[in-house]
Amino acid sequence: MPEMSPSSAYIHIPFCVRKCAYCDFLSFPSCLDRAEEYVDALCKEIHLTPSWFSSVRAGEAGNECESGGRDSSGAHGGGRCAFQTIYFGGGTPSLLTAAQIEKVIGALREEFNIAEGCEITLEVNPGTVDEEKLSSFFAAGVNRLSIGVQSLDDKVLKELSRIHDSSSARRVISEAKAAGFQNISCDMMLGIPGQTMESVKETLDFLLSQKIPHISLYSLILEKGTPMYDRYGGDIEKFVTQEEDRKMYHYVTSRLKENGFLHYEISNMAREGYESRHNSMYWRAEPYYAFGVGAHYYVGNERGRHVEDIDAYIASLRREEVDRKDVLFPEETLSEEAKKKEYMMLGFRTRIGVVEDEYERRFGEKVDGSFGAELQKEISAGLVVHEGGAYRLTEKGVDLANQVFIDYI
Repeated sequence: MPEMSPSSAYIHIPFCVRKCAYCDFLSFPSCLDRAEEYVDALCKEIHLTPSWFSSVRAGEAGNECESGGRDSSGAHGGGRCAFQTIYFGGGTPSLLTAAQIEKVIGALREEFNIAEGCEITLEVNPGTVDEEKLSSFFAAGVNRLSIGVQSLDDKVLKELSRIHDSSSARRVISEAKAAGFQNISCDMMLGIPGQTMESVKETLDFLLSQKIPHISLYSLILEKGTPMYDRYGGDIEKFVTQEEDRKMYHYVTSRLKENGFLHYEISNMAREGYESRHNSMYWRAEPYYAFGVGAHYYVGNERGRHVEDIDAYIASLRREEVDRKDVLFPEETLSEEAKKKEYMMLGFRTRIGVVEDEYERRFGEKVDGSFGAELQKEISAGLVVHEGGAYRLTEKGVDLANQVFIDYI
């Protein structure tokens, strides 16, 4: 079947003030003096990308754009779909200036075009912004914030080595609204050593009182190579049992449902209309462009990553003639079978689940024809239910989701 044309972009901003104790994302503390030349490199990559992927994307032009209808990009975009979502992640993207963010958005608009109403998200660390800076981001075109609150318990924040305290997080939420932002997401972390149910309740109470429309929930995972992994010997369950973590998770999800939130994905809840359009693109297993050091992309049948050395990234893109092989590293050519399995695994993460009609439209066959044995086993185990033309996780299945996911790896 023809490949979808990407209509989303992820931009990786690798700078941070200090790495958090649990973080294994690609980021570089104390390198902010490289920001301007990094942004220049990003913009050059953006302009080179269509030619780099011309063979990978052969046959896409003029196809239906999955999340936005036919391409309406006019003079600049050729047959490419105008972007429906743009996501600045990191690292700490809010360390950049609004002018630098605007410069990147401008390059994307010139090369690909940006659809009217495009969701443009910026990740924000509360310790890096004030109302003036937030207002400048809003003026630059950012219309959605993802704020890394994590907790409003200062002891928990210290345990995580966050650079902000609870008062900073409260202040930034208020300032973000004053700056004009309505589409605001806040992260909450659960299952942290020393965290109590009372502190979880206090954090949630405040977010609800502020009418935050989107909340992401993350359980602490100890990643090798991080200070917290070493601190706890790589075994978080010695300090926070799975039962305690699940109790916190169920408390938060139940309270949010009572307050009108949709549990639209295992780790994400939102008021209707405020679901993350960018992350929903990932969960539909759609292709996307990515830009910047260490960023992972998915275009055509090709998955790959960028060079992970910031000096090498900048140096390569400074050259008059840039060699794609110095910047991008293809890692996998997806087979049709691999795409089907990924679609199933990601679909089960969502409230909608795997919709039979959508699967058949995407792959030209019925889902139970592809995975009948697996689905029957999961239904028999009480992990999956088949209703309303879709397969989705039961409440038990959400808690034991990995037992379902493993069937599609």
